[in-house]
Amino acid sequence: MKQEKQQLNSALVQLFNHILRQEELALSRGAYQNLSVSEMHLLDAAQTRHEDGPLTMKVLAGRVGVSAGSLTVAVKALEQKGYLYREKNPADRRQVLVQLTDSGRGACRAHQLFHASMVTELTCRLSAQQLSALCAALAVLDKFFAAPTKKAACAKPKEKGGTLWSAL
Repeated sequence: MKQEKQQLNSALVQLFNHILRQEELALSRGAYQNLSVSEMHLLDAAQTRHEDGPLTMKVLAGRVGVSAGSLTVAVKALEQKGYLYREKNPADRRQVLVQLTDSGRGACRAHQLFHASMVTELTCRLSAQQLSALCAALAVLDKFFAAPTKKAACAKPKEKGGTLWSAL
């Protein structure tokens, strides 16, 4: 079991790095060379409207898991590059709305095509059974990583706090 855990750890780290490198490479060769992967993911998060109406800075900060201050810096950079803009909410002047420009929407389309191509290239190499097993395993991984601060379910860490990240 120890060997499988080491293999899993290695695979997760390598997969994360490989996907990140592929995105960086695709960005460096495409029409959006002035964007980082983080900026592209921020644009991607900004493209989806909030269910209650226009997207506010507060909602966007929650989506990407950063503070309002960090988001302001990132949004300002993307605004200067022409990918999005901010405006006061006419219905509530305390709120700042975030909107994609045409260039921002184009970048998001390119990003979606990158991911669609990546998934197509991967799935054509898998049998239906392998694809089903992979999807089931990925659902477990997604659920786990979506809530990393919950108490450990399998074994309690010896460190104080008992959460996944308490050793860091």
